[in-house]
Amino acid sequence: MKPCRLRFALALGAWMFFAASWAAPESSSDDTSEISHLTILVPAEPGGGWDLTAKAMSETLQQEGLVNSVDIEYSPGAGGVIGLAQFLVARKGQGDAVLVGGMFTVGAVIQNHSAVSLLDASPLARLTYDNAAVAVPSSSSFKTIDGLFEAMLSAPDSLSWVGGSKAGVDELNLHEIARALGIPPSRLHYTGLPGGGEVAAALAAGRHQAGISGFSEFETAFKNQQIRILAVLNNEGMQGSEFPSFSKLGIKIKRRNWRGVFAAPGLDEKQLGRLFSLIQSMVSTATWQHQLEKHQWLDAYLGGTEFSRFVESEQTLAEQELDLMSKADPAAERIIGSVLLRRYAWAIALAAVSILLVTILIYQRHRAHQREEGLQQAYEAATGEAMLHTEALEKALYDIQNHIQQEFDRWSLTLAEKEIALLLLKGLRLKDIAESRGTSERTVRQQAQAVYKKAGLDGRFELAAYFIEDVIQSMELQDKHVNPV
Repeated sequence: MKPCRLRFALALGAWMFFAASWAAPESSSDDTSEISHLTILVPAEPGGGWDLTAKAMSETLQQEGLVNSVDIEYSPGAGGVIGLAQFLVARKGQGDAVLVGGMFTVGAVIQNHSAVSLLDASPLARLTYDNAAVAVPSSSSFKTIDGLFEAMLSAPDSLSWVGGSKAGVDELNLHEIARALGIPPSRLHYTGLPGGGEVAAALAAGRHQAGISGFSEFETAFKNQQIRILAVLNNEGMQGSEFPSFSKLGIKIKRRNWRGVFAAPGLDEKQLGRLFSLIQSMVSTATWQHQLEKHQWLDAYLGGTEFSRFVESEQTLAEQELDLMSKADPAAERIIGSVLLRRYAWAIALAAVSILLVTILIYQRHRAHQREEGLQQAYEAATGEAMLHTEALEKALYDIQNHIQQEFDRWSLTLAEKEIALLLLKGLRLKDIAESRGTSERTVRQQAQAVYKKAGLDGRFELAAYFIEDVIQSMELQDKHVNPV
């Protein structure tokens, strides 16, 4: 989604949430009572690292008797930015609600040019570092990390990678791996998905050749033998020490995926103090230590003002790294430029020789058969123009199809949603699509709505309009190429 659209969506979402919360009753907890009920907001789909963190907190707090009950709410979208915006508006001044967030939120805020950040909330504590992992589908031909690295070195453009949200810690770590291998990060094909659970599902389904995410987010799919883990950030104390660590492979990973907990804005000192004490009590329990071991998390507790300063420094570092990612790699540009020069220099030389031979042939035939030469020239001119138009049309169609697939990937459409979207672009009715796919019209309508929602569009006509300008522009460019002024 384009930045202006995202800002509009966030503003609208925040306003709707504000309107809903305006009529909602105030928190039942007063300034002198202990917290008996806690709400934890997860700004992502269930199944990812934030969800696992929220569930680990809920289990610990209730088993240790620190609270009576815990509710977990989900608000996915834009790498956690939508849930963050809703939390800031709807939970302002409420001392019985917290938000789980982390490194991915920092990157998503910058990438989406969001008007809100984690510093608009009240940072309570950093809780964990996740153990990063590289994995492949269980059916993959890559049996070891060395095999995957060899493929990256020989043809990095041919590998399809999947990980967390674009510009998040997964993509940054993948770039670190590429640089360590001497590969320009610009040659990597990376698809970012909103949550770790979705990353594992996409990898298990074979939609990508390799993936990078947190070990805890891959763990279920790994235990179900749906994926194969090839390497981890840190293998100390892990069951299954057959996983090589990045450091032993000579790869230094600077960034770690941290997760923390944040309070709502507008709290007084007593409310903040109760929440801070609650989190301190939680991390000091044996139940919490068991959760760390269970999910292969590293204890990274950091509380209070030190955590606030840490979040601020993380935002600064993320801005610098994203700026570096947006710049072209000079070495890669020189390599690509030299390859293109060699390729087209050979083509020009070949064309020159061909023209010379054709000229001699035409001259000889002109002397012998003047009429035949004229007919032959007309035939060759017509054939050449037809070939140019055919090649131009084929290239235009290829560019259009490639652009459509790239947009579908950027919208994170499933395979079924991609097929539905293509049939919609071809003008088929929902009834016709249902018949061709052997499903119900209702199912097709739901899938179409999912496409519109992910694309940020209102319907079939906006979907068609989204691509029509690119189609016209591509055809105009090809026409200029074939018939230059």
